[in-house]
Amino acid sequence: MALFWLLRFRWKGRVIAAHLEHGFRQETSLRDAEFVERICREWNTECHVERLDIPSMKRRGETLEEAGRRERYAFLRRVASCSAAPLIATGHTSDDLVETVFLNLLRGTGIRGLRGIPWARERVVRPIMGISRDELQGLLLEASVPWMEDETNLETKYFRNKIRHVFFPLLCNEGNIRFKDHLLDLSAEAGELEAAREKESRSMATWCRRWQPFALRSWDLDLLRRMNDQTIQSIIAFEGRDLGLSTLSRGKTSVLLGLIRKKVGRWRFQWEGDLEICASGRTASLVDKKVFCAKEPDRGTFALHGEYGSIRWGQWRFDWRYAPDLPPVLGVGSCRIPAEGAGPVEIIAAGATDKRDLPEGAIPWWAGRIWPLVRSSGTSWIPFTVPPGSTVMRSDGKSGPSLQLRARIIDKMRKGETEDGV
Repeated sequence: MALFWLLRFRWKGRVIAAHLEHGFRQETSLRDAEFVERICREWNTECHVERLDIPSMKRRGETLEEAGRRERYAFLRRVASCSAAPLIATGHTSDDLVETVFLNLLRGTGIRGLRGIPWARERVVRPIMGISRDELQGLLLEASVPWMEDETNLETKYFRNKIRHVFFPLLCNEGNIRFKDHLLDLSAEAGELEAAREKESRSMATWCRRWQPFALRSWDLDLLRRMNDQTIQSIIAFEGRDLGLSTLSRGKTSVLLGLIRKKVGRWRFQWEGDLEICASGRTASLVDKKVFCAKEPDRGTFALHGEYGSIRWGQWRFDWRYAPDLPPVLGVGSCRIPAEGAGPVEIIAAGATDKRDLPEGAIPWWAGRIWPLVRSSGTSWIPFTVPPGSTVMRSDGKSGPSLQLRARIIDKMRKGETEDGV
C-alpha cells in the first residue's frame, strides 16, 4: 500500500495495480482482494485481480512459498504485457532484503548471494527497498492510508517468519542491536563488488567467445588458459546466467576448470540435462548432445538444372548459381568451383569420410554427423572450415565458368524456421 500510494500520488507516470489472490487464507484472502479493488476505484486506478488455487498448482519438490512466488511473478508479467507496462514495481522493504541475506548465509552463499534481493532485474524494480516496514507504516498513518495485515505473517511455522520474529530479536537484543544495519551494509558492499565483477565477466566472456555452428556458445580455450582460475570461474558463472542455465556447484565448477586447463585431448562435461561442454581442438562449445547423437543425413547426389537454385541437406541449405568467367575460390561460407563438364553435386557427412580427407581440426568431433562435405567436378569443400582466399586452379590454368555455392544453416531451434546465412 505504501508503494501504491507513493506511485499514485508522488509520481507522474501511469500506474496499474495488480493483485493475485493465492487461495491460501480463504475468507481473509478474498477480503484483501476486495480491499484492493475498492481502493483502486477510490483512487481511479486501473486494477487487475486474479484468483488462483496455488496449493493445487504446487509442483513436485516445491514449497507453497515457491509455488506462490512463481505464479505471482508470472501473473505480474502477464498484466505488464497486456497493459504495455515497461516496468513491474514490487513492495519489497529493507526488512525483506535483510531476511534474504540472512537466509542465503544459512544456506551457504558466495558474494552474489550476499547482495540479497536485487534492486532491479530485467523488468522488475523495487523502489522502496531502502525503507523499513516500520517507516512505511508510519508514512501510511501520517497520510491516513489504510492497509490490510496478512495474519500468516505472524505465524512462526514459516521459516522466514521465524527469522523475523525469533532470530532477529534474539540476535539484536543479545548480540548487536545494529545487526540488521550491518547486514544491509554487507549487502550494499557485496552489490558493488558483484556489479564490478559482472561487468568484467561480461567483457571477458565476449572476448573469449567464438562463433561455432550448432553450438549454443563457444569459447577459445587458449584465451581461457591464459586467465587465472577466479576469472575463468566468473566467466563460466556469467555465461550460465546469460543462457538461463542452472548454477554449477563449486565441485562441478572445479571439475570443469581442470578440464579447461588440459592442454590436449577431447573431453565432455555435462552442464545440465542434455547440455554438454565439448572440447575440440582449441575450442570448447556448449552443445545439445542430440547434435552428436543424431542420425547422419542421407548421402545426397543433386543434379543441377537451370542457372540457379538451392539444395537442402540436413540442417543446411546451399544456394547455387553459375558464375561466368569468375576465378574459382574456396571460402568460409561460399565457394566457386570450376564448372566445365560439371556433374552433379554430392554431399555427405564429413564425419563419415576417411579422416585423411579432412584437414586437421577442420570440424569439431561432436558435429561430424551433421557437417557436410561437398564434392563437385573433382573438388571437395567443407563449409566454414577453409581459410578465405584458398584457390582452386583449373587444369589448363585458364578462366571459365564456375559453380558458386553459398552455405546456410537452417536454425530450427528458434520459433518458426529462420536461417543463419554467413
